[in-house]
Amino acid sequence: MKKAFPLIVFLAVSASVFGQTNAVLKSRTVEIDGYAARVNDRVITQGEVWAALAPIMPELQRTYQGARLEAEVKKAYKKALGELVEHALIMEAFRTRGGQIPDQYVNDEIKRMINDRFKGDEALFEQVLAEQKKTRTEYMDTLREKMAVGMMTNEEVSRRARVTPAQVKAEYEANKERYFIPEKVEHSVILLNKGATAEDQAVKRQEAESIHQRLDEGADFGTVAKELSEGSRAAEGGKFPWMQPKDVRPELQETLKTLPAGKISDIIEADTELYLVKVHARRQAGYKSFDEVRQPIKTSLNAKERERLKARWIDRLKENSYVHIYGDS
Repeated sequence: MKKAFPLIVFLAVSASVFGQTNAVLKSRTVEIDGYAARVNDRVITQGEVWAALAPIMPELQRTYQGARLEAEVKKAYKKALGELVEHALIMEAFRTRGGQIPDQYVNDEIKRMINDRFKGDEALFEQVLAEQKKTRTEYMDTLREKMAVGMMTNEEVSRRARVTPAQVKAEYEANKERYFIPEKVEHSVILLNKGATAEDQAVKRQEAESIHQRLDEGADFGTVAKELSEGSRAAEGGKFPWMQPKDVRPELQETLKTLPAGKISDIIEADTELYLVKVHARRQAGYKSFDEVRQPIKTSLNAKERERLKARWIDRLKENSYVHIYGDS
């Protein structure tokens, strides 16, 4: 029978992880140091899994609540446990091969990290270790394992991942619709509210005609929009970002489909507004060229190939190891 991961587990462990008061822990009877998994002779405790989750706990708390929070915690716990199992399997393979990471390599990495993250302040680094209740030796052991896992993964996965130009081209042709670029226009709008009475509407119509004449005589559209437009984008000179004609207001769609770049529309009358529109530029519909998307496609295919190779490698390691997840049926 599978063990539940009730929300109180999350609350208790998060309280422990983030150094909050012990009151929450005292009110919960949760054993966070029970076994979570065994990989050969290596035991992974529940406490290790929760510690691995510590960096994402605040974000989970901010983003989710109630049953959704509990579900996301369960998902994150399972993912973290899986990663710890993989880590243990890789370390077992590293040791079986007689692999070693000399102290000098580890110390060099620590020096690099102190320079990068602590601006060369070794005392600050030691202070952070003390706050985390870790000794330098313990940190070196953790870093050594991380470096070993990285080396093994690079050798077994990254170096073996290969994507050919033919595969990249085939991916482009098979999924060309992903690279379709719809027609877009860059435009500006001057908007005038028509007014409630016939008299107001007559005044506004006359104002719109006067504005149109100024624009015909060469006045700058953006300057006039800032001065006279009553639309929400008046401060930006009435300018909108690149948009598909279908995404603009219905009363402007036909104009934006047909008005040539650089031209100003006639007065467009809607139920409660009057519009003047200028199209600055057009992008015709079409497909991104293969050269434009070659590198992103290659990067994506390479990532998928690494995932495939890693999954196959981990499966092989599991076949030659004893792996047991506690709580699984």
